[in-house]
Amino acid sequence: VVNHATPTDGPVPTTCAGPTVNGNATITFCISAPQATAVDINFQHMLGLSPAADAFPMTKGETGIWYITVEPPAGANWYGYNFTVDGAHVPDPSNRDIWTGTPGSFSAIGAWSMVMVPGEASQYMANLNVPHGAVATVNYHSTLGATERRMTVYTPPNYNSRRGYPVLYLMHGAGGNDTDWVVNMRANFILDNLIAQRKVKPMIVVMPDTNVGTSGGLNGSVTADTFIRDELIGTIIPYIEDQYRTLRGARNRALAGMSAGSFHTRNGLFTSPTLFGYYGLFSNGALFPAQQPDLTQNHPDLIRRVVRAQRRGVIREIWISEGAEEPEVIPLLSDALQPTLEFFDDNRIEYTYAPGASVGAIYGHVWDVWRKHLVAFAPTLFRNSRGHRH
Repeated sequence: VVNHATPTDGPVPTTCAGPTVNGNATITFCISAPQATAVDINFQHMLGLSPAADAFPMTKGETGIWYITVEPPAGANWYGYNFTVDGAHVPDPSNRDIWTGTPGSFSAIGAWSMVMVPGEASQYMANLNVPHGAVATVNYHSTLGATERRMTVYTPPNYNSRRGYPVLYLMHGAGGNDTDWVVNMRANFILDNLIAQRKVKPMIVVMPDTNVGTSGGLNGSVTADTFIRDELIGTIIPYIEDQYRTLRGARNRALAGMSAGSFHTRNGLFTSPTLFGYYGLFSNGALFPAQQPDLTQNHPDLIRRVVRAQRRGVIREIWISEGAEEPEVIPLLSDALQPTLEFFDDNRIEYTYAPGASVGAIYGHVWDVWRKHLVAFAPTLFRNSRGHRH
């Protein structure tokens, strides 16, 4: 597995209108900065803590255009990059696909532009000629902090307000926001393609911003259990079920998240085991081992509720996976995974463990891993979805 991009020979651009994907799947980047004295490109690699990147110096052409050609680390894929111009981190001004992340977090080196290298390996998330769903930014009033907040909502192709749909609630990771699953993970295109292939049922997908109670950074955010109880269950789910045509009942609701979002998901599992029928833990959140003694000693009732919900068929799936190379990147996550599985085994909580390599998630703690998790998890959802419409 190649994890890092490599500078290589390529064309010398005389004009600049964004990145160019060459016939050999290399990418030529450029930025017009005639007054700059030094420009680097920061290009996402596939091993680190996303959005980790390698920095490469760019060459200045005679017209003031800086350029570089890069061989990407994973061939056909969706990559993040930005520029450092005389010490200032900037996205590509010629590229409208931008991820901003959460200020004061892992996106400390600025906003990221995104570029697609087309090919067979990226077809599953490409913008193909299939019916497309709609992505909307939804503003709502949060009772947690009494503020106006934002979430992103996907409705499937041919969404019809006269029928009911199951709902998947997707949690982003630390340093991200509600746009991550669309901009980075391309969840809307992934689901469009899976629905067109009849591999998944049409569903509504709700992507909240879990940075509640902050001005944008991580510090001061409410705890995961508070978010699940007061924001997701107390505000977001009632709003969605009032404003959209949803199917009710646990069998028609799923909760999943990547990285820190899996920590939110696990909190939902133990605090509200009868609310969702499906739980997806993508890159198991690292704080769970510290929770185990507290759950075992002080809250055995929560464990029993999960077991009962499974035996009654309320919980239909607990799905766990990781990136195949994540142990190299974040030992804390690797150290958390095995105790989590053992905890589930010891308490007779049934789950599906899909090793990263088994679902094509072969890299580290990066966006590509979580896309593959979504592709593998989504077909397990709502296969016998029934319920009364709202």
